[in-house]
Amino acid sequence: STGSRNLILSVDSSGNLAVVKTPSGGAQLLASAIDRNALDGNLKNVIGTIAGDDTVVVISKSSSGGSTLAAAIKNYAKKGR
Repeated sequence: STGSRNLILSVDSSGNLAVVKTPSGGAQLLASAIDRNALDGNLKNVIGTIAGDDTVVVISKSSSGGSTLAAAIKNYAKKGR
């Protein structure tokens, strides 16, 4: 949804992880949207998410897929699903 895309403030990566910063209180909503998109096949490399208050850790299926995943999340933020 448009709302979940607006929750993405920044995306960084390391190894098999992408770390997404959101406004305070936005992480769980965004994690849910990412999980739905992973199930729908729109974010194919996602194995799961962990959400705090303002940070979502997105785990890639590939051991070195964090940067590819971060790029996919940034693309999702631009065009949305």
